[in-house]
Amino acid sequence: GGKIVMVGMPASGAVSSYEPVNFAAVGQSMIGSKMGDVVIRRDIPWMIDLYGQGRLKLDELISRRWRLDEINEAIADTRSGSAKRNVIMLK
Repeated sequence: GGKIVMVGMPASGAVSSYEPVNFAAVGQSMIGSKMGDVVIRRDIPWMIDLYGQGRLKLDELISRRWRLDEINEAIADTRSGSAKRNVIMLK
């Protein structure tokens, strides 16, 4: 038994193939997952609390913060691969 979960968002028009008999033979099903099935009202406050406690390390994920007037440099930085996650500061 069990479930196979499709993770990620394929491009529009993407096609996959599989043999349904393989699912039927072992009693499996296939489901999709959209954004991890987040429940905003429940999960965002929980994540904010974890961040406040220092248990959710978000700052370490940011490569660099850029001012809005530096957005072109930020995009170039990301495209070149020298940064993975840039943040644009709107103020």
